[in-house]
Amino acid sequence: MTDFRKHLLDRHPLPAGQHPIPDDEQLPPKWTLQPGEDGGVVQESQHSPTNNPEAPSDEYPGLHNLDHDLRPIPHTLPATLTGNQRVTPKKHWQDVRRVTLTVPDSVSYVPGDMIAITPKGSPADAQVLIDLMGWHDQADRPISLVSTGETASPPPIPNLDSYPNLTLRALLVDYLDLRGIPRRSFFSTIAHYTSDEMHKERLLEFTNPEYLDELWDYTTRPRRSILEILHEFDTVKIPWQHAISVLPVMRARQFSIASGGKRKQTADGKTQFELLIAIVKYQTVIKRIREGVCTKYLSVLRPGSTLQVQLQPGGLNSSVQQLTAATVLIGPGTGIAPLRSMLWEKAALVQAYREQNPGVNPPVGPTVLLYGGRNRESDFFFEEEWTELAKLIPLQVLTAFSRDQQ
Repeated sequence: MTDFRKHLLDRHPLPAGQHPIPDDEQLPPKWTLQPGEDGGVVQESQHSPTNNPEAPSDEYPGLHNLDHDLRPIPHTLPATLTGNQRVTPKKHWQDVRRVTLTVPDSVSYVPGDMIAITPKGSPADAQVLIDLMGWHDQADRPISLVSTGETASPPPIPNLDSYPNLTLRALLVDYLDLRGIPRRSFFSTIAHYTSDEMHKERLLEFTNPEYLDELWDYTTRPRRSILEILHEFDTVKIPWQHAISVLPVMRARQFSIASGGKRKQTADGKTQFELLIAIVKYQTVIKRIREGVCTKYLSVLRPGSTLQVQLQPGGLNSSVQQLTAATVLIGPGTGIAPLRSMLWEKAALVQAYREQNPGVNPPVGPTVLLYGGRNRESDFFFEEEWTELAKLIPLQVLTAFSRDQQ
């Protein structure tokens, strides 16, 4: 990239009297945060139900958070969480959930399609950042997003002006990713916000392409988060007005839909999405526990919570011809989700054919499902369903459990 820039300057030199902007000069942000019209303090409960976890209930052990997502995220369906059930034994190291969402309208989808969920951050993380940056005075006052440029660039967060009672705290919890692993540009940006020469020098080292390995060892390998980096470089003080141009925006996470055929609808006619989600939690090389932002958010959500979800097309190309042809399906672990969707869809096609053509065998080729897991006892997902499906369609299931033998 550095060579390319030099090449362009050699090929197309700037006019006399003009010089390239120095690397260490800070460019003005395209969007900044400004105080809102009403200078009063917004009550937390008004904007972020995530800040009010309820007491754990016996009905849903471990699911203590009842959340109603008020974010105006474009192209979303308002979905209700109706199930959040652990499907691996308590003694098993991995927590895998069968998550069920329903939407009141009739929505069509095919095997391979995905549900994208935009998670929320933790109120505790937001408070840590507010303390680190000294943003206490502004944290709970109304703010708005303002464009600083003459040329219109799209806002970093669409529809943010429709968010009810936006505050800095709400922005940190609902929109900004404090647990993300920073890109190289993050270090060059925050270097402008410290007057400590040693910290500044170290931050700028991470932006030098020659030190790419050091950047990898410091960020990606130990999965070091933005919040941890700001903790270590504690002389960095970002003005709250620039938070949106410095901190990355939370992105949606995609999950393959596991439901198909008759499992796409509830008894009362609502559209149903079933997901199989592994809760991400592990220890890094620096012996710190890391948790997935989205799966951590989902892991404590109680049924009755409402989410804004996006239905996205997948790549399985599930035509009737493909569903009725002879098929080999291979899916280890939670990768079984879209294949389960295909099998229930195939069963629905067979049932519809039999109803229209009584006594005639449906023209459906055999299906072989290859499933891999660690232990039959712990992670043989949907085991009981394969027996049920084998009665409806020609299905053979071949399994491989890696830890059940020497």
